Amino acid sequence: MNTLYLHVGPHKTGTTLIQKFLLDNQSHLFKKNVVYPKRFQKIFGHHEFRELIAERKLTQEIVDFFDEEHDFILSSEDFISLNKDDFSYLKDSIKSKNIVVLFSWRRASFKLYSIWQEVIKHGGTESFFSYYHEHLARPGASQMLSADLKLNMFSNVFGLRNIRILDYDASADNNSLLQDFISLTGMSWQPGFVTPEQNADAVNRSMDITDIEIIRALNQRFKVLFDIHGAEVRNQYAKHVASLDDCGLTELKAIVESYIQILNVGNYFIDVRCESIIVEKFKENILNYKPNTRIKTLRIAQPDWMLEPKAQDILQHITQKLKTVIEQ
Repeated sequence: MNTLYLHVGPHKTGTTLIQKFLLDNQSHLFKKNVVYPKRFQKIFGHHEFRELIAERKLTQEIVDFFDEEHDFILSSEDFISLNKDDFSYLKDSIKSKNIVVLFSWRRASFKLYSIWQEVIKHGGTESFFSYYHEHLARPGASQMLSADLKLNMFSNVFGLRNIRILDYDASADNNSLLQDFISLTGMSWQPGFVTPEQNADAVNRSMDITDIEIIRALNQRFKVLFDIHGAEVRNQYAKHVASLDDCGLTELKAIVESYIQILNVGNYFIDVRCESIIVEKFKENILNYKPNTRIKTLRIAQPDWMLEPKAQDILQHITQKLKTVIEQ
């Protein structure tokens, strides 16, 4: 029986990079009898397939698509939001393939900062401290922090032997994420693989904390004043950032910078708890486990910067300019 590898992310574990890599190397993968299908794709990943599962729309024609004598890789960080019934439906629908889950495990306090930034980019308004506390208040119930909750679900549906885990932090330290992902599928690295050095746009890059905080403040203003939500504010800010100096952007960034504090993460209770549980239950499933000894330094802005009169004045000017652009 051939295999359907289901790469479920989660978010902020190099999924964009991996998906772009798989897309760029479809021909190399096919030589190994592995298909990364263009079907179901939205941007780089198979996000449409996630919707078909959630809506129970896996037709017989779709099921037959996977009857070919190949291994398949489907990748979407949105798969992680599906529940046990959804994955059971997938397993019951596609019986011609042994489904193997590929899961990237990233330590909780490292991941949460990146996810918070992504929330802000898509219209979020919570400060980092508020967002962080929401999850830390009940860490054992947070699937974002406690990876074992999702892994237990996958194990119950597909069987423990069909769960393969990549230690994202170890791969990041070794600069070997793509090589380790390929190993996770049982393939070997090929000299002809196209790598990110030839595709500089393959990485979903982080923004500076001053930009993130300003976008967060603008999200609040656009939501309250104009009922504008989502990523539009971030998109227009990024597109026109060079011209926002006319509104005082450089001075505003300096104000935000003056409220920056340093936070060391990596050895919090939730990190220690989660690592202990993961190793106890799933160590044999982890390709490249490496005990975490790293402390990461985060730059966090105290939200009081928005109370500065000068900051409010500059934000008002930027709001007016971006609103004009959005209306065009």
